[in-house]
Amino acid sequence: MNTNIDPDLPSYSIGVAQKKTSLTARQIRYYEQEGLVKPARSDGNQRLYSKNDILELKQIKELMGQGLSLAGIKKLKKSNEK
Repeated sequence: MNTNIDPDLPSYSIGVAQKKTSLTARQIRYYEQEGLVKPARSDGNQRLYSKNDILELKQIKELMGQGLSLAGIKKLKKSNEK
């Protein structure tokens, strides 16, 4: 069994992303709308999340839990991309 799955491979539906992150579908879609995650889309336009997307969502949840605002998370993410 190959456990070296590409972390960028979009393979999780929004339902699976919900279970893995304990976020609601509405929260996940909102974070996408705000540009914090960018899931791939299937041929049928269904959102598909990668392992990296799931990790990103978990990090957003953690930072929000620590009291950081979405604006603060966006700034942090932007500074980390440099």
